[in-house]
Amino acid sequence: MAINTPKPSLSSGSTYRSSGYSAGKEEGVVVDLSEFADRLVNYEDISAELSEEQERRIVDYVKSMVDMSHSKIRKRYDHWKEADRAHDVYVPAETTDFREKAVIADTRAIADTVLTYLMSALGGRNPMFQLEGLNRQSRKSSLILERVLHQQMRRTAGEARLAQMLLDSTRYGFAPTKIVWDAKTNQNQMVNFDPRRCFPDPRVNWGDWDNMQYIVFSDFVSFNSLTYSGLYPKLKKFPALRHKTSPPRNSWNAHHWHKEEGRGLNIDPAAPHQRERADHAYFTLGDARVIDESWVRLSGHEIGIPSIDQIFMVITILDENVVIRMQLNPYGRQFPVVIGGLYQDSHKTYGQSLYDLILPMHDIATYLLRSRIDNVSAALNNLIFADPTQVSVPDLIDRNPWGIVRTMPGSKPGDGVFIAQVPDVTRGHFNDIAQMSDLKQRVSAASDAQQGMPTANGVRTATEIQRLTQLGSQRLGVLARVMSATTIRPMVRMMTANIQDSLAMSGSIKIDQQNMPSQLSGMMEDGYLDYDVQKDLQGDIDYLVIDGTLPVEPTRNAETWMNMLQIMQQTGLNMEYNAGQIAEEAIRAMGITDLDRFRVSKEQLNEEGPSPSQQLALMEKMRGASVQPQENIQKEVQKGNLIPMSEAKKRA
Repeated sequence: MAINTPKPSLSSGSTYRSSGYSAGKEEGVVVDLSEFADRLVNYEDISAELSEEQERRIVDYVKSMVDMSHSKIRKRYDHWKEADRAHDVYVPAETTDFREKAVIADTRAIADTVLTYLMSALGGRNPMFQLEGLNRQSRKSSLILERVLHQQMRRTAGEARLAQMLLDSTRYGFAPTKIVWDAKTNQNQMVNFDPRRCFPDPRVNWGDWDNMQYIVFSDFVSFNSLTYSGLYPKLKKFPALRHKTSPPRNSWNAHHWHKEEGRGLNIDPAAPHQRERADHAYFTLGDARVIDESWVRLSGHEIGIPSIDQIFMVITILDENVVIRMQLNPYGRQFPVVIGGLYQDSHKTYGQSLYDLILPMHDIATYLLRSRIDNVSAALNNLIFADPTQVSVPDLIDRNPWGIVRTMPGSKPGDGVFIAQVPDVTRGHFNDIAQMSDLKQRVSAASDAQQGMPTANGVRTATEIQRLTQLGSQRLGVLARVMSATTIRPMVRMMTANIQDSLAMSGSIKIDQQNMPSQLSGMMEDGYLDYDVQKDLQGDIDYLVIDGTLPVEPTRNAETWMNMLQIMQQTGLNMEYNAGQIAEEAIRAMGITDLDRFRVSKEQLNEEGPSPSQQLALMEKMRGASVQPQENIQKEVQKGNLIPMSEAKKRA
């Protein structure tokens, strides 16, 4: 028996194929900007020419983007707040209860250890970021460019910006960072953003940033700072915008700023501030102004220019109702932002942080510590049962070591009073806290050795400690390598592109003679290298992803050089290599960078003759020559490594 399944009926307007459906004139159009097509293509800001209707539609569109993102990301806010409290070992200033002041602090130590490793692995090299030329022609350009980038990072406190990004990655698993070009200083700028003030497209999974339709940055700033930036010519054209013309029209949910005194979050732009003093009414300080900077890509149809496939734009809204910047994205077909995260998972919308893993154990350890305090306090204060007919209860409550407890007539001391002994049921809590600490270390790979702390019982030899430290470093090294590929690489690519496109035509950098590549030796003069942007910095260049390990420490490097010398002496390879230069590298690795000031000059050498070490080296070469074939001896003489006996006697 066949089962007849009813076919779905197509009512008028139910699908795009319905005959009864008729698209409106502006169906799918966000705002019609066809009249500004030529100006947009020329990267002009059209915000000052927008009509009231156009401005309203643009503001509504940006608000819709922010609302969509805020409805999803706000679910993370409470957890981030708890992560802040754990990281800061935060105790509210108004806390009066002693137990509330007890907070486990080793969570911060573990987070700092992970941060220190990541900072050393990702930014501890010189130059900070290694670049590679993807072809032979761009090899020299990559060597110069990586040093120009290193110079800019030092000038702009780039290490601090990088550390903040890594801290946000560790603490929140979400570290939005803008990479912009500052035309006034002629260099790159890293701008760290509070995750609570960044609203990315929630329809893409973690790491799939190229498919985002938008990302919005909300901030608050003074009007003078906005005008000084030079990004908003409309503010100068309309001076009345200095003062809020009206309260925020839409009251965006994302702008319900959180205020928490004592932790730096003490500015609430939604609250009015004192703008004028009664005795100085001739000036105005002004309130904090809320801005929403949106980076968005639109189809040409959405802006009334269907001939364009897609267009990348930047739109800035002031106080939720005024468009003060609207122009083509100056960074091309990409958003100038990277989003860092500690644990990468492309199947999730938001990344996972270190505190996602260890915060539950932190809370348990803090509870154990506070319950221990409660138990000790109860034991110290005792639990007293008293008969008010035999003893004065107020005297028991206000007792002190020299106080008097009055008894009723006829009662003996101790009658009517029973002191209950509170058992010490939390004696083992410190052991439990230690176990929680061990679990946090296992999860984070931040062992005692990694933290620079004495190791626990069971690890007794330096070899064992070194081995365990290496294993922990391998786990952290994986995190560093993934971050290098997913976060640092796009960041450096943006910086490199900005330098190639926007840097002044020429410049100069100081190069350490000892770390100078041989390819650049011909361009050096007086310790400086002069370059031309169009000639020396162009090419197909990419960031070289690191392996996640820490840079070699100087002491370890020196030991490596010394071991090399020992092996060469034992195998006779010192006859084929310049042992003196290897020894110099070992000395420099020990921290002696200015080795040339100890070198004997050629004039002194000609006057005084060979030094004892040089004479010994000459004898060693002569001795080695006696066991070499004549053919090899002649080759060494031609190279200058061996001197005939007759000539040696003349020199002596």
